[in-house]
Amino acid sequence: MKKMILGLVAVLVLFGAVVTYTHWDSAAPAAVAAAPTATAKPVETPTVHTLDYDAIRALYPADTAAITLEDEVMNWDVYADWLRTNGLQYEDYFRQMGAYYGVAADWAGSMGDGSGNTYAQGLVKETNETLASFMAIKAMAKEKGISLDEETQKNLDPETMAHQILGEKATVADLAAELENTSHMTVRAFRFYSEALDLYTLLAQELYGAQGEKVAAADVVADLEEHGYLSAHHILFMTIDPMTGKNLEEAEVAKKLEQANALVKELRAIEDHEELLKRFAELKEQYCEDTGKTAYPDGYTFTPGTMVKVFEDTLTAQQPFEVSDPVQSDYGFHIIMRLPLNADSLLFSPMGTPQIARVAYAQERITRDLDDYYAAHPPVFADGLEELDLTQYIVK
Repeated sequence: MKKMILGLVAVLVLFGAVVTYTHWDSAAPAAVAAAPTATAKPVETPTVHTLDYDAIRALYPADTAAITLEDEVMNWDVYADWLRTNGLQYEDYFRQMGAYYGVAADWAGSMGDGSGNTYAQGLVKETNETLASFMAIKAMAKEKGISLDEETQKNLDPETMAHQILGEKATVADLAAELENTSHMTVRAFRFYSEALDLYTLLAQELYGAQGEKVAAADVVADLEEHGYLSAHHILFMTIDPMTGKNLEEAEVAKKLEQANALVKELRAIEDHEELLKRFAELKEQYCEDTGKTAYPDGYTFTPGTMVKVFEDTLTAQQPFEVSDPVQSDYGFHIIMRLPLNADSLLFSPMGTPQIARVAYAQERITRDLDDYYAAHPPVFADGLEELDLTQYIVK
């Protein structure tokens, strides 16, 4: 979301914070034809030009205020470190494009993202937005009286960081080498990033709680409704062999359908919602062949378009705690019970880490707060910094 979230996501991805999870539907067997083997032809790797980062660093004195946001000031030396970090990562990307696709991406070329920017312009813009977003975190925390305690500040000491990250015998030089090797980042830039992230965590906890406990459940549910979330328990009787993807024998399929109908009859006879939930969970544990039931034991809470169509069509036609007839998908027979939306439900995430609804809502709120703060307190950049033409510093 705008400058703030772009900056944070860019850095979190850089440090490997994104985890991929597999959707239970996508885990079903699929027929994939093997491509014919072809003899690889050598690809001529285009030349990648680097920037003269020493010449760029010499543009301003080290103690020049590169960015000012309220009382927060970032000096040019830290800015130049971060620009170099981002720049070298761009160059890594150029090399990958050349090695894998034979594409000659370079600083003067268009980013191709619809912005009209060259990669050189994109580097300056990304660096400005990322660093200013971190400064907004620090400024907003200070405004709300939030600061790092003595222990956390000690942990930001380069020697302490070296010990924590690499072991007790590690030196600051070891940390510098590790950061350069993994992310082209300097110790100074990493310390700045770590401080901003610590303050972000404290700010979010102060406003919304460590696990979103300060957020009203009704607000979370209203937000889930606004985004079209659905929630359901289900019991799946698979009619395919999960190892081969082949359909089961007709007799076995018929037996599973008979079992499913018997469970539906039993569940529909239960009128008390708490008792129904308890019994559904017991039967789910006993019969359900969905591989996702371990990760999502309390059911799926998801947005439309996530699950197979027959599953969603059935669910949207149900009332909370209504139990469906067995419905058949490519995977088998589903018994579906719609659940009311809950602030403490685990949100299904096919491409990332699952989150509790109130935690996700709290993160959205703090992001919105920081976006608003950023908009109300625009950063001031050193003269000429926003228009910096890095193509002048391409090493030919």
